[in-house]
Amino acid sequence: MLKINFPKIKCLAIVLIAGLCVQSCKDKPNNSVHGRKDIQDHKSEKDSLFHILKAKDSMMFELAYNQLNFSILDEIAADDIEFYHDQSGATYNKTDFINGMDGLTRLDYKARRELNAGTTEVFPLFNNGELYAAILMAEHSFYAKELNDKPEYLTSTAKYTTLWIIQEGEWKMSRIYSYDHQSPKQD
Repeated sequence: MLKINFPKIKCLAIVLIAGLCVQSCKDKPNNSVHGRKDIQDHKSEKDSLFHILKAKDSMMFELAYNQLNFSILDEIAADDIEFYHDQSGATYNKTDFINGMDGLTRLDYKARRELNAGTTEVFPLFNNGELYAAILMAEHSFYAKELNDKPEYLTSTAKYTTLWIIQEGEWKMSRIYSYDHQSPKQD
């Protein structure tokens, strides 16, 4: 019986789409005025970029955070990734970032992260009309499911900002800022 690794296929599809977007951005004529491209060109690129980076962001959180499959981090994190968290400090490279995520396996509950619908924004960054990076900003909620019959419950909400850069034609997470963590209000 053929076994299909759907997360790996999904990852490869996203990487392929991202590569096509990067190539199509490079193939466009340079309509720059004083180093800036016409705003209308940015809109179509921004729409495509939004879907690519939102998919990569969702895949990273679903696989690494929710399913504790950290192999995706090897693929999409830059070697010099920096992660800044308002409650647990900072990490300055891929190894420490992955080791920090591995801490989820040692919790006495099952953690789950959920993107807050409608909060994702993507801002492309250009250098003389060439797309080189983008900023993704969003809000998310975190939940806990204890090892008993207690229902899953909200533990916190937070905002985050990720700087995605293009390295060798691939989108990589370069800088992540996780901030404004709030505990749920008690009634």
